[in-house]
Amino acid sequence: MPDAGPLHAEKLLRIAAAHPEFASGKIQDDKLVRIELKVEMPIAYKADNISVTGVRTVEPVMLHLPDDYPWKSPRVTLRDDFPRHFPHLLPGPNTSPPRPCLIDGDPDEFFLQYGLVEYGVYNLIEQLAVWLRKAAIDHLNDPAHGWEPMLRREMRSILICDAQAARKTVTKSGGCVIWGAEYIRYGKGGSAGFLITSDAERKPLDRKDKNQFAYSEADGRGNTIAAVIWPDKQPDGRPHICDQYSPEDVSMLGDLRRRAKIYGCSRGLDMLLSNLDRRWNKRVLGATVPIAIILCVRRPFPLVHSDSCIELLPYMLEINPCENRTELIGGGEDGPVEPIAHVQSLTGELLRTMSDVPERPSLAILGCGSVGSKLALHAVRAGQSITAISDAGWLRPHNMARHAAGADRVFSEKADALAKELFPFGQVPAVNNGDIAAGLRTESIRPNLVPKNTGMAINATGSLSVREAIAASAVPRERTRYAEAALFGKGRIGYLFVDGKGHNPSHCDLIAEFYASCDDPEAMKLISDPDFGLEQVQIGQGCGSLTMAIDDAQISMMTAGLFRQIGHSCDQLANEGLLVVGVSEPDTPATRWQRRLVAPFETVMIEESGGWQLRIAPQIADRIRSEAKDFHSAETGGLLIGLSSERLKTVTVVDLLNAPPDSTRSASLFVLGKEGLKDAIEQRHEMSGKTLFDVGTWHSHLSDEGPSVVDWQTAADLKVDRTPPSVLLIVTPRRFHAILGKDNNGERA
Repeated sequence: MPDAGPLHAEKLLRIAAAHPEFASGKIQDDKLVRIELKVEMPIAYKADNISVTGVRTVEPVMLHLPDDYPWKSPRVTLRDDFPRHFPHLLPGPNTSPPRPCLIDGDPDEFFLQYGLVEYGVYNLIEQLAVWLRKAAIDHLNDPAHGWEPMLRREMRSILICDAQAARKTVTKSGGCVIWGAEYIRYGKGGSAGFLITSDAERKPLDRKDKNQFAYSEADGRGNTIAAVIWPDKQPDGRPHICDQYSPEDVSMLGDLRRRAKIYGCSRGLDMLLSNLDRRWNKRVLGATVPIAIILCVRRPFPLVHSDSCIELLPYMLEINPCENRTELIGGGEDGPVEPIAHVQSLTGELLRTMSDVPERPSLAILGCGSVGSKLALHAVRAGQSITAISDAGWLRPHNMARHAAGADRVFSEKADALAKELFPFGQVPAVNNGDIAAGLRTESIRPNLVPKNTGMAINATGSLSVREAIAASAVPRERTRYAEAALFGKGRIGYLFVDGKGHNPSHCDLIAEFYASCDDPEAMKLISDPDFGLEQVQIGQGCGSLTMAIDDAQISMMTAGLFRQIGHSCDQLANEGLLVVGVSEPDTPATRWQRRLVAPFETVMIEESGGWQLRIAPQIADRIRSEAKDFHSAETGGLLIGLSSERLKTVTVVDLLNAPPDSTRSASLFVLGKEGLKDAIEQRHEMSGKTLFDVGTWHSHLSDEGPSVVDWQTAADLKVDRTPPSVLLIVTPRRFHAILGKDNNGERA
C-alpha cells in the first residue's frame, strides 16, 4: 500500500486547483504544498501588481499538513516578507513566516465540520482568499465592527486578571501601578509556561514585604506582581492614540522597550524596571520570578465587542535575583520577554456576558435546600450577587441526592455549605443559621436575612410560616421585592410568586389567587393531592424524613425553569404581582408554563375587629360593584370565597358564589337564601383542591351608609352559624365596609 503522505498532498493540491482564485501550485514534499492565489483588488492596484498595503496580485502560500491530517486542519503560512502590520496575524518572531488567522475559533473544528475532506480543504482556501482580499484593501480592521485586538493564541503563558479593572487604572496622564499576583509553573521543556493570576489589588513594591515574592520551589508556585502601564499624553496635551498595528514579534527586553515607545508607555516601563532594581538591590531570592506587564494601548475606536478604546497587551519577563548577579534581568536588553495570553478573571461581568443576561438586582435566599441552593448557583453563574443566605437546617447524607453542594459538605449547616459553594465566585453573603420565620418577625434580626441593599428576596423554603412571616413583616415603603419559588407534586409542578410594588399583592394573596384561578385539573391535582405530596422517606433505621422522593434531574430541570422566570421578572419588574406555574410531563422534559400579572388587592379594614383586614382580589371587587350597580333599586349580595389567617389577621377574598334562588332582594334588605348553598360551597371547595372556604357574605346598600343595626345582628348570627372569622362585607355607591360578628360581651367573634 502506498504511503498516505504523497496521496494527501496530491489530493490537497487537486482540490486547491479547483478554486477560482488558484493560479498555480506545487508539492514541496509529503507535508508541504505551495500554491499561488490570485488576490482580488482595485484595478489601480493591479497595474502595479501590489496593493498600497503590500499585498501582491498573486500571493504564494504554504499549506502544511500536520502528522494526523486529515484529523487536523492544514496550517497556512505566508511569504517571509509579507507585511506584518495587519490584524488577524498570529503572534510569532519575525524570523518565522507570518501566519494568518482565518477562523474565529478552532481551525480544526472548522475543517472537520465538513464531512468530506474535499469540502474542508476548499472552504479553507476560500477563507484564505477572503483574508487576502481584505488585507489588500485594508479591510481586516473595520471601524464599524470595532478594533481587532492583537491575537494572543497559542501562547505558552497566561495572565488571568480583570480587564475592566486594568482599564479603570488608565488616566489622562501616563503611569504605572503594581498589582499583587500569584504564579504557578506548568508543563515541561519547550511547552513549559506560567499561569499568573491577579485580583487587581494594588500592592506597591516593598523591600520589607517578605511575602511579596514568596515561593515554593517544590510546588513551582509563588507570589509575584503584575504591572499595569498606560501611555503619557502627547507634548500638546492630546492623548497618545496608536492607530497602527505592530507585528507581535516581541522576544527581548529591547523589543519591549521599542514597543512601549510606540504606544507611549516608555516612561511607565522605565519606572517599573527602575523600581524593580531598587526593590532587589542587595536582596537575594533562590528562584527566578515571572513578572507580568500589561501595556494599555489607546486605539482610535472601541475594540470589537467592547465599548472601550483601551487594548491590553500583556507580556512576561523573568527576574533572577540570585547572588553575585550583574543584572536583575538575565541578558539585559537581550533578556527574554514573551507575549502572553490574557484570560478574563471570574467576575460578575464575565458571567453575565457568557450567560447573555443584563445586570440584575442582588438576591437574598431564604431556604438553602435543594431548590434554594440550585437557585443560588444559577444566580451567581449568571453574574447576580447574593447578599444573604438563610437556613436553620444541616445537611444529612440523604440531602446529597438533590442538593447543589458537594458530598464533602455533609453534616455542615446548609447555609454554611452553600456559602462555601458561592465563595469561589467571589460571593461573600451574610450567613444566617437561625429560624427564618422568627428572624423575619424580629426587627433587629430581619436586616441580617434581607440586607438593605437587596433587590429581591426569594423564599425557597416551601414553608407557610415563612410566607406569612414575609407578609407580616414587609412594609410598603420597603424597596426589596419578594419572590416565592417552590416545587410540589414530586417535582412536576413549580410555581413562582413575585409580590407587587409595596408588597401588594402579597404571596398570601397570590397563593389564594392561584387556588381560585387555576383551570388546569392536572396542576391542581399535583399541588393538592396527598398522593403527590410529601411522604415519609426512611433515611436511617427507625428514622424518617418528610420529603419528596424524586431524582435530581427533575428538581434541576424545574428549578432551572423557575430561575429563568425569576430572571425575566428581575429584568422587567412590574408594579403588579406575578404568578407563574409550570407543569412538566410525567415521562418527558416537556414543561408548559403559564405566566400572568396580578393587580394589587383592595384592602378594607374590618371595623371594631382589633386590626383585622379584608383583602379583595381586584376582579372580585369589580364584580361586586358591578352587581350592586345592576340592582340599583334593591339590595343584592352573595357569598365570599377565600382564605383567612389568624396570624396575619386577614381574610382574603378571591371568588364569589352567587346568591341562591330563594334569596330576597328589596330596597331596604337583602336576605341570603339557603337553596343549594351548602352544595355550592362544597363543590367550590373541592374544585380548589380543598384549599378555599366560605369566608363570609356581602350585600349592597343603596345609599352611602355604613353597617346598620340589622347588619351587626346578621354578623352576630353568622358567628353562630359559621366557623369564625366570618366577615360581612357591605358595598355602598362609594366604598366598602366590613364587619365581624361580636359575642355578648362585645368582643369580635
